[in-house]
Amino acid sequence: MKVIKNINNNVSVCIDNDGNELIAFGKGLGFKSPPYEITDLGLVTRTFYDVDRRYFDLLNLISDEVFEISAKVVDYARSKINTALNPNVVFTLADHIQFAIQRYNQNMNLKFSMYRDLKHFNPIELQIGQFAVKMIKKEMDIHLTEDESLSIAMHFINAKVGVMTQSDNVSNDFIIEGVTELIENEFKMKIDCSGFYYSRFASHMEYLLERGNEGKVLMSQNLNMFESIKSEFSKTYECAKKIDNYFDNKLGWRLGEEELLYLILHINKLCAREDCYQ
Repeated sequence: MKVIKNINNNVSVCIDNDGNELIAFGKGLGFKSPPYEITDLGLVTRTFYDVDRRYFDLLNLISDEVFEISAKVVDYARSKINTALNPNVVFTLADHIQFAIQRYNQNMNLKFSMYRDLKHFNPIELQIGQFAVKMIKKEMDIHLTEDESLSIAMHFINAKVGVMTQSDNVSNDFIIEGVTELIENEFKMKIDCSGFYYSRFASHMEYLLERGNEGKVLMSQNLNMFESIKSEFSKTYECAKKIDNYFDNKLGWRLGEEELLYLILHINKLCAREDCYQ
């Protein structure tokens, strides 16, 4: 196995003996300047294939502890779910968990009204979400709420490969491009569509569109938080409302307050990266 690029001290981009690119984890892998051969494969603790390059930057933003928890949760999920999962799921889950911990530290406890639905229709994914919350409590002494297990469960429902048809993907691409242009116009900026932050935003949009097209738009149990966020980020809220109108015009359905709340949070993170609040 040859290291061709270092991402940080413990993560490197490599090429295996068959010429396939992968991400390798191992203490000190990134100390040596590439290219070089890894002669002791025992140093490599984890490998990941078919990783979207846009997620490389994420590895410098997520703590090693959170990423290791994410990897263990994905290992557990793969032992429970028969359907193939998106190869990038460990990276998107790590980001999801880190975001959940940030909300926990800021006392932002989002509530969901989907427990009965998930328990009946997606008991395995709900079990995975509960496993993740217990592991975070055990490994980090962070006590996420039961609602976060529902959020993680939804993450795995959406991470299943082959859920959308090709025509759905084309339609979603068109809608996401329209939403991106709307945000750019609203904040007078140009979004870097090749970066991780946009990839994360686009993934959220794909999940939102999938749920909306199936009539599964989330209902809000976070009215007080929604009103607070709407007031604090009034410009972002106005942008989210324009996106809601766009969905209504193009797709014939509207966003609930829960989806608007999440959309505001995601737009804020995207705009913070692009410095559009300066």
